[in-house]
Amino acid sequence: MDIIQNTYNLKRLFKIKFVIIFTIFLLYISGFSFGDDTFDENILITYPVTLEKPGVYYLNESVFINDSAIHITHSDIILDGHGNIVTGNMSSGSIGITIQHPEMMMHNITIRNITIRDFETGILIDTSHEINLEKADLISHMRTGIRIETSENIQITRCTVQNNRNEITGGYGIQISDSNKIKITNSQVTGNGKTGKSNSGGIYITNSSETSIISSQISTNPGFGIRADNGTEHLKISDCDISVNSGDGILIQSGSSPDIQKSILDKNKESGIELIKVVQPVITGNVITSGTMGISLLDTEDMTLTGNSLKNNRIGFDISASDIRYYNHHISNTNTIDSRTLIYLKDVRDRKIGPSMNPSMVIIVNSSDIALSELVLSKNCAGIILANSSNLTLTDISFIENGIGIRSEFGTNNLICNNLHAERNLVSGYYISNTNNFTLTSIYGQESPSGIYLHNATGGILKNIYMTQITGLKSRMPSGITLSGCDSITVSKSQFSECSYAGLVSDSDNLNLTDNRFLSNTYAGSVILSGPVDLYNNSFLNNEDTGLILRANQSTILRNTFTNNKNRGILLISGNENLFAYNTFKNYKNCMIQDKNAINIWNTSNMYFSDNTYPAGNYWGDPEGEGFSDICTTDPNGCCIDPYIIQLYNIDYHPLSSQYIIESTMNTDLNQNGREDLQDVVKYMNMVSSGDTSSLYDFSGDGKINLNDVVSLFHIIIKK
Repeated sequence: MDIIQNTYNLKRLFKIKFVIIFTIFLLYISGFSFGDDTFDENILITYPVTLEKPGVYYLNESVFINDSAIHITHSDIILDGHGNIVTGNMSSGSIGITIQHPEMMMHNITIRNITIRDFETGILIDTSHEINLEKADLISHMRTGIRIETSENIQITRCTVQNNRNEITGGYGIQISDSNKIKITNSQVTGNGKTGKSNSGGIYITNSSETSIISSQISTNPGFGIRADNGTEHLKISDCDISVNSGDGILIQSGSSPDIQKSILDKNKESGIELIKVVQPVITGNVITSGTMGISLLDTEDMTLTGNSLKNNRIGFDISASDIRYYNHHISNTNTIDSRTLIYLKDVRDRKIGPSMNPSMVIIVNSSDIALSELVLSKNCAGIILANSSNLTLTDISFIENGIGIRSEFGTNNLICNNLHAERNLVSGYYISNTNNFTLTSIYGQESPSGIYLHNATGGILKNIYMTQITGLKSRMPSGITLSGCDSITVSKSQFSECSYAGLVSDSDNLNLTDNRFLSNTYAGSVILSGPVDLYNNSFLNNEDTGLILRANQSTILRNTFTNNKNRGILLISGNENLFAYNTFKNYKNCMIQDKNAINIWNTSNMYFSDNTYPAGNYWGDPEGEGFSDICTTDPNGCCIDPYIIQLYNIDYHPLSSQYIIESTMNTDLNQNGREDLQDVVKYMNMVSSGDTSSLYDFSGDGKINLNDVVSLFHIIIKK
């Protein structure tokens, strides 16, 4: 009887427990809440929907929405898409998922396993914290895949943000503004932004702090990869692949303390990393390859650069646009450009850098007594940068395919350069600015938009300079040598040929040109727009427009040759009290003066005449030998009897005739024995064959030093 009673009681107890459990389950699935801390689980069926109480929500099928889809207005929510897709119709202002409440900060929300596509914005997180996005795919939105505003502690993990763009603004993959502690991990941000829209791309961050992008792929964005602006602080980028973006891989502007490390930046169309007005960046252990620029800096200060490898970039490292105040960096010798060391010397004395160090680029700041020799420097903003340094010697160095070969500025002084070669540099072979007391000898340059550019430089001596094939946009006046705002510069025994604007352009004072050749330049041999200047024994030959264009006062133009210039020998724009004498003009039009009131002197006394007081002028011929001086009636001193009238106040009263021989501006007595004979031809041939051409003239006039000049020298000497 007891056994039967006990069995009955157990069965009754089991039935009561089952009823209780079943009742709880019915209440749970019907949405009954046991307080705000208890999660409900709900299937989303109708849209648009507002989730306004805590719980677990999930999709059981993919849906298409005409406007915004899901609005979350309460904390403590999990939204699980179960792999389903929410698709919009790209209507203006539409949002796939909004996390926002107008009166409170949202927190503790997770969105996972969902694809959102074809809205204006995929997910908007506003005024919230502790938000997690896991395995969410944001695809093909018109404005932004994920937009985060005024929020903190946001985790984006294993998400894909792809092809978010529009034709007007460009669009972004992820947009973060006024937020803190955003972490993006193991995610892909690809195909975002619009080509040609510079302010669009993968991840855009403004005025935010402690954003971390870790182990993620940011690639093939038609705009930039990552951009941070407007006071963004403590951005960390680590172990990422940031590649094949149409703009910069990483662009940071007006921020502080970014940390970029152990990332790959490959084939970004512009810079791998560009920093503009950034304070204390740390760039460590990155591999930056195949971009227009590897690392580019503008007015960025106190940078730490360690262990980076820059390879196959058009320009490896660019600091040239920065002021001297922004050269206070910590750059170790562990950085390489195309497997060669980037050398950065700051506040050092008495150092020699030679071929054993094999650098790719050398930067010298606030230093002195430095010697560099036997180097080949290539593919950087400049092969050598000299900033506020002194007592520098550069010898036997080649600059190939840099932005600028050598850049000297910021008060550098006592610079000596000898036997330097610059080819195919993007801007200029040699840029000398705010530099005093410098000497350039045996300097060669070709195939650049500017050969030598002197800016606000003083006390310069240039000798045996050879610039040829200096080409570029005509509006930028590509010239063999350009002088801007300079004073007391002497150029001698040099040749400037085949420049697509002019051999020389100057607006500087106290320029002296002696024994130079300006040959076969597309516009003019020289354009001189300031004075006084002194021109002695120069040749202006075969220039496409004008031999010399001059605007100056109180200058001396003596014993120069102007021959076969297609439009005119000399164009005097304006000027007074200039002296022109013993010049040879053999052009179809020899001289043109634009200023009708200009008054200049075209005769002077010649000490070679027996009568030292006799004034002699210039030779006015033409290429056919039928010019004024070619056929004039002569006096006993070899001058034309009749004056040569240029205009009212510019008259050559004693022009030279064909009977007066003007000494050649080219040195043909090469062995300096006082005679010009076949021994000089042999010596010239030996010098050409040995490659010692630094002091040789182009006798043939073809713009090159070669055996053709031997033949031409032979004919010159026989005629004498």
